[in-house]
Amino acid sequence: MFTSSAITEALGITGTIEAERFAAPAAAVLSPIPWPVDLAPVASPVVPAPSPDDPLPAADVLVVTWTVAEAEALADVLTPGQPKAAWYPYAHGYQEYLPMIRPGAPARDYGRLGLYAMAQIGGLRVVCFKSELHLSQDGPELPVRRLWAQVITEVAPRLTVTTGTAGGINADTALGDVILTSTVRFDCQKTFAHASFANAVYTDQAAHHPATQDQAVMGALFGANFARIPADRPARMWTGTQVITTDFFAFDDTTDHYGLRVADPAARAVEMGDAVLGLVATTDLTDPPPWLIVRNASDPQIDGNLTLKQQKATAARIYEKYGYWTTINSAIATWASITDLR
Repeated sequence: MFTSSAITEALGITGTIEAERFAAPAAAVLSPIPWPVDLAPVASPVVPAPSPDDPLPAADVLVVTWTVAEAEALADVLTPGQPKAAWYPYAHGYQEYLPMIRPGAPARDYGRLGLYAMAQIGGLRVVCFKSELHLSQDGPELPVRRLWAQVITEVAPRLTVTTGTAGGINADTALGDVILTSTVRFDCQKTFAHASFANAVYTDQAAHHPATQDQAVMGALFGANFARIPADRPARMWTGTQVITTDFFAFDDTTDHYGLRVADPAARAVEMGDAVLGLVATTDLTDPPPWLIVRNASDPQIDGNLTLKQQKATAARIYEKYGYWTTINSAIATWASITDLR
């Protein structure tokens, strides 16, 4: 949920890279996850190491995440032994993107489009990709739309997953819960308020929503690091719901300040990017693969009695402390959706 600009806005941090670093976990030590036999994720380093200008390799699944904390968690779960710091820089066609990216955006600061690594899960090849382009940060040209089409074309996956943190919607969506859906709606009120897609809804009817393995297995996988999250019940998987994508920092509070519950009673999460995948799959690609959204509640519903500034700071600080640990759960749910392809 928290891009660097959202953290900057909430906590008064200056600079996109500084804000991204602020979001990264400090010395996170993941407890072992009890994977089923023969289904444990295994890092699959590319030999020789690819050039940043190379296209992404072909794979069965493309998994895309967005922030530092999310990428750290995804790496620890799906590419164990190859942390995010050892992922490969990706800059294929970067010079063509530069005119589309505003000064100060992360992709300009880092000089790349993303990072990636390969994994093997149950015999399936997986590309794990951390994007440096973002709906809310790059400007009105929306270069992340082009990036989605590019990486999907290069990988040619059987399934595309966008995953990471989100603001939980409704009081019963707890910290660490996972929202799994293929329905997403734009709620654009700033940069893209007048775009043709500003309030568009996208659903992938062909997407298969996995049973996420046996529930006892999932409970054990989530439970390995459950003590890291201050929740009064085990993490829950929410399906049959939807996600809201905003082009500004929004979250649910007890007064429904941003109107998220009124607009979408079925929504369980709000974030800043996933609907771009729905847009690309619906309008830009001739034969898109099925796509899936796997989001975790990295901050719960916020107390509406606080001032809006206090609410933003509260949400940001909860994310700072628990964004990595809640993302472990959505990374595990992503693993489950991958194993279901076998």
